[in-house]
Amino acid sequence: MSLPRRVIVTAVLALATTLTVAGCSGAAPVTSASSQAATAISPGSVAPSGAAPVATPTPVAAPTLSVTQLPLKLPTTLSRLVALPAGDQLLLLGGLEAGTTTTATILAVSPSAGTVSVAGHLAQTTHDAGGAVLGGRALVIGGGTSASTSAVQAVALTGGAASISGQLPQARSDDAVAADSTTAYVVGGYTGSTELPEILATTDGVSFHVVAHLAVTVRYPAVVVVGTTLWVFGGEHQGTVTDDIQRVDLTTGTAVVAGHLPAPLAHATATVLDGTILLVGGTDGKAHQSAISRFDPTTATLAAVGQLPAPASDMAIAVLADSAYVVGGEVASVGGKVTSLNTVVRLQLAH
Repeated sequence: MSLPRRVIVTAVLALATTLTVAGCSGAAPVTSASSQAATAISPGSVAPSGAAPVATPTPVAAPTLSVTQLPLKLPTTLSRLVALPAGDQLLLLGGLEAGTTTTATILAVSPSAGTVSVAGHLAQTTHDAGGAVLGGRALVIGGGTSASTSAVQAVALTGGAASISGQLPQARSDDAVAADSTTAYVVGGYTGSTELPEILATTDGVSFHVVAHLAVTVRYPAVVVVGTTLWVFGGEHQGTVTDDIQRVDLTTGTAVVAGHLPAPLAHATATVLDGTILLVGGTDGKAHQSAISRFDPTTATLAAVGQLPAPASDMAIAVLADSAYVVGGEVASVGGKVTSLNTVVRLQLAH
């Protein structure tokens, strides 16, 4: 996870990477009680005397996505960071400042108040790490500077000084983390020389165990967990951006390539907002992408639902209440130098 390796991500992501969970787009048609009582009658037949007419199914519209760049700005451009919810604020942990300097700063961002302040510092600088909230603490898992680290750092959701809470089985950077209310899953990444297939689970940031192995090893994937299924979108496999969509059954440990993105994609981010899986930004290895796509897990397909204000990769995302916030990121390089962002973009769904 050497810094030069990261900085080569200069391409603009041409993929609609924000995805919406199929619970909205794939919902069953709504029928009335009378139509349920007449299930033996085909839609084109005449109802027998005394029978209620068959209701015509009413299509359920997919939610629409609004994308708003907030007026507040970060104190510096920032990418490859971790963003986590902390009450009514976002905690931004570590990352690359100005595309070159790894930081230990923890920022607290209040989207409602429009404020940004320094809330603390990590125990060690890191970027390209994963993160999760477990047990009332914010965790930063892996990452590194010029070398990958195995350190897990923990800090209170109110901020302060972080401490080393545990160690991964191996150094791991360029990883992604998806979490539910009790468990964080560490996916992808590499040791600095070797891509890691093991998917790790932790409930406390102290102990980790293997729950599955990727079907295809990747760095810089986008991941979400929905129920007992972990979805892994794209990433880089052996230096090549992939279009694989991997599905991992967390109950059996089985991982398969369940589908393909419309184009190769890495350095994107994903989240679940109001039951909808969104895939956002990224790069195809040549260009940054602005697309936000909705992912339907029943068909393993995507539909474009919006665009970022600018094509970007390596941003962070976190959900507060009814909104997801996309923070920072990297845009097309100028003269070989990566340009990063100090922006906060709000995503909201309207049904």
